[in-house]
Amino acid sequence: MVKRAFNAKYRNTIIGRAARLLSKSDRRKVFIVILIQIFLGALDLLGVALIGIVGALAVSGVQSRVPGDRVSSVLDFVGLSSFDFQTQTALLGLAAGVILVGRTVLSVFFTRKALFFLGRRGAAISADLTSRVLSQSLLAVQARTSQETLYALTSGVGSITLGLLGTVVTMASDASLLVVMAIGLVVVDPTVALSSFIFFALIGFLLQRLLSGKAQRLGMEQSELSITSNEKIVEVLSSYRESLVRNRRAYYAKEIGDLRYKLAHAQAEIAFMPNVSKYVLETSVVLGALLLSAAQFLLQDAGHAVGTLAIFLAAGTRIAPAILRVQQGMLAIRSSAGASKVTLDLAESLQHIEVPKLAKEDSLETEHRGFNATITLSDATFTYPGKAEPAVRDVSLEITNGAFVAFVGPSGAGKTTIVDILLGILPPAKGSVTISGLPPMEAITTWPGAVAYVPQDVAIASGTFRENIALGFPPAFATDESIWETLRVAHLDDFVRELEKGIDTEVGERGARVSGGQRQRLGIARALFTKPKLLVLDEATSALDAETEANVAAAIQSLRGSTTVVMIAHRLATVRSADLVVYLDQGRALAMGTFEEVRAQVPDFDHQANLLGL
Repeated sequence: MVKRAFNAKYRNTIIGRAARLLSKSDRRKVFIVILIQIFLGALDLLGVALIGIVGALAVSGVQSRVPGDRVSSVLDFVGLSSFDFQTQTALLGLAAGVILVGRTVLSVFFTRKALFFLGRRGAAISADLTSRVLSQSLLAVQARTSQETLYALTSGVGSITLGLLGTVVTMASDASLLVVMAIGLVVVDPTVALSSFIFFALIGFLLQRLLSGKAQRLGMEQSELSITSNEKIVEVLSSYRESLVRNRRAYYAKEIGDLRYKLAHAQAEIAFMPNVSKYVLETSVVLGALLLSAAQFLLQDAGHAVGTLAIFLAAGTRIAPAILRVQQGMLAIRSSAGASKVTLDLAESLQHIEVPKLAKEDSLETEHRGFNATITLSDATFTYPGKAEPAVRDVSLEITNGAFVAFVGPSGAGKTTIVDILLGILPPAKGSVTISGLPPMEAITTWPGAVAYVPQDVAIASGTFRENIALGFPPAFATDESIWETLRVAHLDDFVRELEKGIDTEVGERGARVSGGQRQRLGIARALFTKPKLLVLDEATSALDAETEANVAAAIQSLRGSTTVVMIAHRLATVRSADLVVYLDQGRALAMGTFEEVRAQVPDFDHQANLLGL
């Protein structure tokens, strides 16, 4: 019962939560390294004891006296009692040096191995968390800001593996050293050992009380300010035109500057805190040594006093740095605890998410054998979280293979939502949807590339035209022939041919070097890269000029029969020839049929068509 309660309590600590991100075998490896570090603490005690014996021998030799019983017993045990004074001190001093240096070398070796191991595990944890994040629904991904997710998957993971677990591993060596040294000093002189322990424990307690809470607060403040300042920078860069026209650039610069100032202050505070411990402990060691020297020479004979002082000074050279590292480690853990909270919360919320396996891809799949580009939607209803009314309600329709289907209606009618449901991006709260007889995500996994989507706002990555068209695929798949073919269909080939590097020309960050129309045509080319059998376009031609739109519309029309095309469009001219027009309003399908049939059923739609001369 007690063991179970302890385990439950440990699992809820920040260290327990961090350790659960490692596999059982990884936790076992870390535990073994900690045990080795604890064992190495015994070597420190042995080395310090030998230095104390050397000191006692030196005093005895100077005074031409016989060493004490303890020293004599040690000399007999190691077989040095028959050697002269100089040989005894030389051999024991050499042995002490080898043991202490060897202990340090071994500790550095195992600590380095452990930290590199944890660093690699951090990379694996980051990759696993990324896979789980990308296996969520769209709404779950959008529940966090992009900067919060970015921090959790990168810096937050480092705070866990190296900031928390790495510090625990390094602290194990120093903590064990302190325990072993304390035991050894008690054997030498219990009174002095106890008084020294109380002295340093009191100093450590006061430092911990003063600094630990502040370290955790600063760690949380640092992560929050880092996320907020990054969000502000991305915000102003992504809305630069608006900021310029509205004369808000100076405001953004001040806001970002204030946030970075606060962040710098928090980082400086965190960086300075270990120095507080350092200076306090250095002063404490000096004062302790002076007090010990005075007490020993007042109360003991010279031989005993020098031997005891030698042991304590030798121990002090190991204890003081160890106390400092333990103190700094505690501060690092408290600071990392705050910085890692975002990642730990994310990891725990994703622990039940199943990650699909990455299928082996030897070549670009463009045949899509066995895929039937039909869609069946039955009584689909979907309500966004926090909304009272459904965005889509009780919609049913059948889209046949090779058909051209258009969704029309006023803004906010539910057109984009219905497309998200068709593609499996949003799961319907009621009803069902299938593509080629399977749930959408299963169909997409079974026939990768058979379904393509062009959003209204095409995301452009920093890279070349080639890389943007083959986005998400291995570079080897992006052959010149396949890239130029998609550019030709999207009516972007003439523009790219005029560029100095052609398809290997950089498009700029977020597509800064292409126009709005070129951006949309690049999105269409990307969608056509895998020669899909089902193509979904969300107002993908809205930013095109009339001539280019007509050319792209003609190219899309040429796909009829071989490719099922589902389009959302405000420009009615582009959907006039659709096989099926679905008019949505307030989430309901008010009318379905040909363009003329919907005109006859919906007066508003007929009015819009008349205004456009259709």
